[in-house]
Amino acid sequence: MKYLIIAIILILSINVSGQNEVVDANIFIRIYNLQGKKIEKGKIKSISNTSIELYSKGKTIEVPLSKIGIIKTKRSAGNNVAKGALIGGVSLAVLGYSDGDDNSGLALFSATDKAAFGLVGGGILGAAIGGVTSIFKKSKLYIIDGNEMKLKDFKEAMLLERMTKAKKNTEI
Repeated sequence: MKYLIIAIILILSINVSGQNEVVDANIFIRIYNLQGKKIEKGKIKSISNTSIELYSKGKTIEVPLSKIGIIKTKRSAGNNVAKGALIGGVSLAVLGYSDGDDNSGLALFSATDKAAFGLVGGGILGAAIGGVTSIFKKSKLYIIDGNEMKLKDFKEAMLLERMTKAKKNTEI
């Protein structure tokens, strides 16, 4: 009889914890309010029936369902452009500076002039490449509008994406 009671308690507790939340999905999202203004961004820590917890900048943020209008996955296209500009600009600036001063030739440039040209030119080139890569992003949009059923659908989609990521990581 004692084993039967323990088995029933175990079965009931597994079911309850399985429906509570998605933990450590490690998926970046942006949350917009009902008016379409971005209110939070970060990686999903957990999703319950009434809120989403995000991990951002070393702290945990809880966003209640009543404030959630739209959820977008992945980072914005501007993030790709900014990273491309930064990487391209800094790389070409370092190359220009390391080339040193010109000693002879038609146009003489100092190392700092070359670094400045590299920074501007590399920034423009990097931003263009970042813009092109943002075209191929597979960002998804989920319209929640404070609806618990739509949040449940989002939760299931994140579980599926998490399982897909885990499967890809084990195949590599």
